[in-house]
Amino acid sequence: MAQAGQVQQEILQAIPDLILRMDSQGRFLGYNQPANFALYASPEQFLGKNVMDIMPGEIAQRAIGCIYQTIRNESIQLMEYELVIHNQAHYYEARFVKSGDFEVMAIIRDITYKKQIEQRLEFLSLKDSLTEVYNRAYFEEQMLKLRGQGGKNAGIIICDVDGLKLINDTLGHFAGDELLRAAAKILRGCVAYPDVIARIGGDEFAVLVSQPETKKMNELSKTIRLLVEDYNKTNPKLLLSLSIGWAIGYGDIDALFREADNNMYREKMHKGQSTRNTIVQAMMQALEARDYITEGHAERLESLIEKFAQRIQLSAPMIADLKLLAKFHDIGKVGIPDNILFKPGKLTPEEIIVMRRHCEIGFRIAKSVPDLAPIADWILKHQEWWNGKGYPLYLAGEEIPLACRILAIADAYDAMTNDRPYRKALDDQAAIAELRRCAGTQFDPKLTEAFIDMLTASDKG
Repeated sequence: MAQAGQVQQEILQAIPDLILRMDSQGRFLGYNQPANFALYASPEQFLGKNVMDIMPGEIAQRAIGCIYQTIRNESIQLMEYELVIHNQAHYYEARFVKSGDFEVMAIIRDITYKKQIEQRLEFLSLKDSLTEVYNRAYFEEQMLKLRGQGGKNAGIIICDVDGLKLINDTLGHFAGDELLRAAAKILRGCVAYPDVIARIGGDEFAVLVSQPETKKMNELSKTIRLLVEDYNKTNPKLLLSLSIGWAIGYGDIDALFREADNNMYREKMHKGQSTRNTIVQAMMQALEARDYITEGHAERLESLIEKFAQRIQLSAPMIADLKLLAKFHDIGKVGIPDNILFKPGKLTPEEIIVMRRHCEIGFRIAKSVPDLAPIADWILKHQEWWNGKGYPLYLAGEEIPLACRILAIADAYDAMTNDRPYRKALDDQAAIAELRRCAGTQFDPKLTEAFIDMLTASDKG
């Protein structure tokens, strides 16, 4: 008999659930506590006491109801409840089983982890994980509800992040994601419950506005624009631009959405090119801040190239484009991480691959702006070598545009004859010797000699 009791006790100890014995009135008669199961109250506080004296009122009443139903119907009763223990929410499942004529066992399981997973899944099913506003599925649910409410007054604001593809293609998706999070934060700062904010596309947000009126919609739009301005004052390197359109009315909610969307696109088309220009200007400023256009390099390079282009009798339009190339050829470096650009030692093969992307990044930037579009192809090819061992297209000889061959020589000369953080400037003779050494490999040999002739003629003059 003692052995059977010991086995029973061992079985109880192995069960991960808290077991409470209770009578029909809800009085605690005994318990079995597994390891690592935190009690709401110590045994001294609850043994012999009624559940109504120990547990919060609503939970206690539900427990009494379950006890009554268990004894009366001889059926298992289930209830879930939440308790705050040590300032943390814990979730439990209680299973009430009849164990005597007037007794029950309450088998308590901690389901906190399960609940947390369920809550996370519910969050993910309703919210956009990047911006933490509602997602498209939830927005469409709300639209469906409004369709069923017929003539209810409704308002919709559509906001689109301008130039997001350009940002993603040049600065990377991390920068684009940062802009999307900023836009969502701005909208959350303007919109209060029960209005609904949702991300309904890659670069598009929508707001369902309750009890809308023209004044309220105008004020919301104005507030959004002011907050965007405030954001840009503190984030000049990564500017945010939102195109906004809205509509209010009764009846067809889908027609209302189309009207708001059309109004947004009208604004987007109106300011489209100026927005891209602004983004590129911000990139140029970021480039300057990161020491790529410093200490007069761009101005010296423009002057050198203009002088050389005139010497070899290029046309005025060609010279104007060459000067643009001198200023913007390295704009793609704005999309290269600082740890690679500023690395004092030798780059790894993986880092070289990243660094070489600056030609393609610069090409995409230039293609997006009419003023730079004529030199986009040159920006892509300005790191090609005469012997075909440059990048990114491995062009050789006269396959390389003339402008790129001229830039390569002038850029190398200016770099050699001016101080850099990692070395002192070379004198003219050493720089010229280096140009000659690389003629036929890196540089066009005929252009190199013509460039050297110009330099030596200047020295004689």
